[in-house]
Amino acid sequence: MKPRATTADSETSANGNAQATVEDLRALIREAQDALDNVGDTATIEVQALRERLKAVLADGQAALKDLAAAARGKASRADDAIRANPYPSIGIAVGVGLIAGFLLSRSLARPSR
Repeated sequence: MKPRATTADSETSANGNAQATVEDLRALIREAQDALDNVGDTATIEVQALRERLKAVLADGQAALKDLAAAARGKASRADDAIRANPYPSIGIAVGVGLIAGFLLSRSLARPSR
């Protein structure tokens, strides 16, 4: 049986892209909130209405971001569990997909340009 640290490492690598996307979205939300806070009290009625709508959208975005992060962690965990439960079929599928991709790529590169 493999040590628990290996499981944590594989989960970390599986969540790498999802975590980067989540962090980018969080930074975007923070920047939007800062921009809204800097509008000030001298804004016109239209700008204030837009500001309120943007705050509502940001709140929805934050909730969606939390849901996305939880879903990504759950899917990565399930994929990790499936691969650990069936390592040889997983390797076979990965090799098959790699062969097909390599075959298609070599055919597309072998065609002369028109």
